[in-house]
Amino acid sequence: MKNILLKIVICSWLLVLGGGQMVLAAHHKPASLADVWVMVPNHGQQVAFEKAFIKHVKFRASKGDPRTWKVYRPAIGTDMGRYIVRYCCTKWKEVDGYQQWQTDNKVLEHWNANVAQYVDHYQHFYSRIDMKNSHWPKESKGFKYFAVTSYQLKMGSAKSVAEGKKLLSDNAKAMKWPYLWSWGNTIGGKGGLSLVIPYKNYAEMTPPDKTFSEALAAHMGDEAKAAKVLTAWSQNFESTEYTVYRLDEKLSMVEK
Repeated sequence: MKNILLKIVICSWLLVLGGGQMVLAAHHKPASLADVWVMVPNHGQQVAFEKAFIKHVKFRASKGDPRTWKVYRPAIGTDMGRYIVRYCCTKWKEVDGYQQWQTDNKVLEHWNANVAQYVDHYQHFYSRIDMKNSHWPKESKGFKYFAVTSYQLKMGSAKSVAEGKKLLSDNAKAMKWPYLWSWGNTIGGKGGLSLVIPYKNYAEMTPPDKTFSEALAAHMGDEAKAAKVLTAWSQNFESTEYTVYRLDEKLSMVEK
């Protein structure tokens, strides 16, 4: 996995000025950075790739990998040949230490000797999870499918997106919308925003009796106001893409 740098600066004089609680809060913020690799095997070598990948996962586990990597495959959508290899969550200040662990244990050498020959190309991203506006359980075992809506933002829309995301999330929580969800901001490539909804099976994907727009209108008590909110939200984006990913337990690491 590739190199990335982080520089954390803590201003100790804030303690003297009464800002100690602010520093302490920043220091104890929960890990919210997902590390994401996209891998596409060479044409016709998917079986060989998976066999080599499983061997590499066992090698990582034998070396005491501090991360539990999970693998996802598209079940609905485009580019079905992709393998999404993801770990969540870490912090920028922990990335250097993890890369040092890989170096010390010759993890990349093992990958290059056993798996790299079967990979056509890679993509690497980080995703910053918006914990405050998400509605995700502390224990997420049992979910097998993850519906991801990817949004490409228009230039200059970041402020409007942040405000709209909070407004929609606050209302969804208040009206007890019957789904879990997680917001993430992609770091790398074209960037973008993602909304993830987890399911245990296909049956759970059955649409509710009321659409979100109908439920929002009922909650606000004003159909026109709800429609205005949703229209303003949609105008922030150039495009959206919807993909359902399936957790591939055979390729994933076992939770510690």
